Amino acid sequence: MEGAIAKFQKAQAWNRELELEPETKAKQLAAPAKVKQGKQLAKEGKLTKALSLYKEAQELDPNLDISAYDWNKICWFGSLHGYAADVMDACEKAVAKEPEEGYILDSRGLARALTGDTAGAISDFQAFVDWTNNDKSKPQRQKWIDELRAGKNPFTEEVLKGLRG
Repeated sequence: MEGAIAKFQKAQAWNRELELEPETKAKQLAAPAKVKQGKQLAKEGKLTKALSLYKEAQELDPNLDISAYDWNKICWFGSLHGYAADVMDACEKAVAKEPEEGYILDSRGLARALTGDTAGAISDFQAFVDWTNNDKSKPQRQKWIDELRAGKNPFTEEVLKGLRG
């Protein structure tokens, strides 16, 4: 980031009419990269660092608009890697931005199921089933709904490992 600040300062020296705050501009450019890096770490199961990078991104640029898709990545992979309670806020942020998006409700459903919110999980999975046409995911989620209604936990380590890919 120091290099970017120096380049912006140099640009201002060349063009006095250039209106920008070098440090602010550098932070605004660095913030999305932190989110991107955080998503990758979430996929790898490094959720503590991933969440830290999302927080850093928001501190660098308080106006940064983290997308529902990006929050959903933290929600889904955090849940799959044993951090469901820690990522629930990310799940809620994703749903708040895209409340009708089935795959986002699906992710929150997983987090809810893993944190003991069975009714919430069933509701989210049902919304996903109603939303999707995917021949693999739809019956799988219906099975999860049926098992949750029967008081069973469908999320064995084997199932979670399969979802991780």
